[in-house]
Amino acid sequence: MIGLGARFDWYEMTFDGHDDGRESLRLAVRLGASVTPGKGRNGYASCVNIERGDDTLARVYGRSARHGEVHIVTTSEACDEVVPLLREFWPEHRVSRADSAVDFVADFDTLDASALEFARARGISHRLITNSEGGATRYLGAMSSEVAVRVYKKSEQLRAMHPERAADVPDGVVRFELVARPGKREAKIAAASSTADDLWGFSQWSQLFAVQFLGIDAPRVSTHFRRPSDWSRALHFLGQQYGPMIARRVESVGVDEARRQVLEVLGLS
Repeated sequence: MIGLGARFDWYEMTFDGHDDGRESLRLAVRLGASVTPGKGRNGYASCVNIERGDDTLARVYGRSARHGEVHIVTTSEACDEVVPLLREFWPEHRVSRADSAVDFVADFDTLDASALEFARARGISHRLITNSEGGATRYLGAMSSEVAVRVYKKSEQLRAMHPERAADVPDGVVRFELVARPGKREAKIAAASSTADDLWGFSQWSQLFAVQFLGIDAPRVSTHFRRPSDWSRALHFLGQQYGPMIARRVESVGVDEARRQVLEVLGLS
């Protein structure tokens, strides 16, 4: 593979260890973060969120039907900090999903036309999904397959996902992203030591795509958006939905009385 300068944007891994909380605490201490209870999923009865400030850095799942198995997921910019620690702490792990991303400031329509031509010339399945907010994503390959690529308007996606931070999102960012879901155990183990660049070589067509597209003459950019905590998002939408009404109540009865009424209805007075 050529040096692409890609970075991980999703990293989901499993290892055999202890699921009594020591793993999450070890990771949290190294990250200077705290742990809060989360919700289990996909056969894991327990979940611990590792949070620092308003950011969720990782989620650690345990109590699987397969005794001792631990599953960890980290996404977005948190991958830059968390993935090296996962590989340091648990080098013998298995990757079930890893995304490799490169961001550019570029014209989406021009890149999309070229991506479509690339797919048609090689008989690769493709589809374009758009929405009313101006978002657009070109999918190459089936997202359920071991390797798929998407090209999409990252600025619009970030603003839709994180309206509380929309003003901080730069304009015109287009993301190239490979989604790798290794199937065989050997491939899962190989991915555990692969770089984000290496992932583009997991299929012949994705390697050709990287060579053709990721050498384009456009400025690469970094989008610093870690997943916010559930509490941070809840506060944002609470303020968005009820803020004006509460402000009017404060004008009518004063801050202290409005606070008392809100706490009382929440059962916290």
